[in-house]
Amino acid sequence: MNIIRKSLLAAASLLTIATTSGQAAAAGYPERPIRLVTPYAAGGLSDILARTLAQELSKRLGQSVLVDNRTGAGGIIGMDVVAKAEPDGYTLVLTSQGLASVNTTLYSNLPYDTLKDFTAISSIAKFSLVLVSNPESPLKTLDDFIDAARRNPESMNYGSAGNASTAHLTMEMLKERTGMDVMHIPYKGEALAFTELLGGRINATFATVGGALQLIQSNKVHPIAVADDKRNALLPEVPTVEESGVKDFNVFGWYAILAPAKVPQDVVDTLGSALMEIGRDEEFRKAMAARGMEAVGSTPEQATQLIRDETERWGEIITKVGIKVD
Repeated sequence: MNIIRKSLLAAASLLTIATTSGQAAAAGYPERPIRLVTPYAAGGLSDILARTLAQELSKRLGQSVLVDNRTGAGGIIGMDVVAKAEPDGYTLVLTSQGLASVNTTLYSNLPYDTLKDFTAISSIAKFSLVLVSNPESPLKTLDDFIDAARRNPESMNYGSAGNASTAHLTMEMLKERTGMDVMHIPYKGEALAFTELLGGRINATFATVGGALQLIQSNKVHPIAVADDKRNALLPEVPTVEESGVKDFNVFGWYAILAPAKVPQDVVDTLGSALMEIGRDEEFRKAMAARGMEAVGSTPEQATQLIRDETERWGEIITKVGIKVD
């Protein structure tokens, strides 16, 4: 946590305080370029989404939307920059369920409260996870995996993209629902988990559909089940976890656009309408589908409720399992 505090102090010293009040800015919004902060490194899937959204928002709002990569402290730096920005609609953040919901329980001293210090504008995209195994292993179905874990728990393990990652939390929820016991092995990223799976050093991993698709198509990994409540369009033959016998199982990752708290309502309405339109845009939907994601474009109210629900759901899992961060 010392690293986080030091990083936050450094970020605060660079933060420019806008002089225009939120109410004054709302009248002709937007009258100048908008900054879209992304707490992720350049070049990754999240960054690609941010830049795609920036282009689409620029078209609809008639102003430039500039992507600002603010990495550090696992994304907390970028979130804090926006939480403390002027609430005039000219500073937004692209966030995820990890940063907006999971971290609320995971960290005891976050410098912001997601529900109090931000205004949710729209849940813009979601992505499915798929449980995959090594094709040479006998684990072909979810029943195979659960039965093996119940019979020989000491020999069963699974990898994830990291401690408290979506993949980690999804498996912990599956363990809770089924009563099986499987050892968790965290890696620094999804790619390393795939490497260990291909090498036969772990039994399975939950992975993003977009990240696993090429490996599935080349028969390097075997898809067992999708965690979402419906089959994925890119993997139509793969059953869901619920179809495989675990009732009411519905886990997905998501991205949302947030603004600082106390942003004027007409600014929220303007941004919300633009993002809902983007979510319905056929080209945007195709671009998201090609990367294993589903375009959403929810209302501000739906985005707020999603954050509340996910904070409660993952908070219970984190507390029950006792998940800690380094």
